[in-house]
Amino acid sequence: MSLSSVELGKWVEGHHRVSQDGKNGELIHVYAIAGPPVFGDKANRWDFDIEFPIWGVTFILKGYVDLTTLEIDATFSVKIPILGTYKLAEVKGNLKDGVSVSFGISGILSGKATFYVRDGWIWVDLSAEIFGTTYGPVSIKLIPLP
Repeated sequence: MSLSSVELGKWVEGHHRVSQDGKNGELIHVYAIAGPPVFGDKANRWDFDIEFPIWGVTFILKGYVDLTTLEIDATFSVKIPILGTYKLAEVKGNLKDGVSVSFGISGILSGKATFYVRDGWIWVDLSAEIFGTTYGPVSIKLIPLP
């Protein structure tokens, strides 16, 4: 089965948004799939798989949020062209308080990300040095919570 360009366009409409950083106006494309687990009794759990390409790499946040407590349990990774995908950090904690992680891959990239909830959305404040060039900080609106 193949997707027509119309079907693919409709799918992208529902899983893609452009976020604009409030500090420098940078446009950041965010691709996401999110929702409750398909099987089991986990009504308070919201699973997600988010990718946002920026600065020549693609950052990935994959995991879940407990909608009652706003506890997050996720993996933060980066996809680097040709080199592959690398786990940067485990993101665990309460989004109300903000969860900060520092990350690094020797000689390639390093940085800091803080994940939090604002106005019913998961956000990330991100700064990084990639191949010797400093980027950020930027604030990226990722996905809404129900």
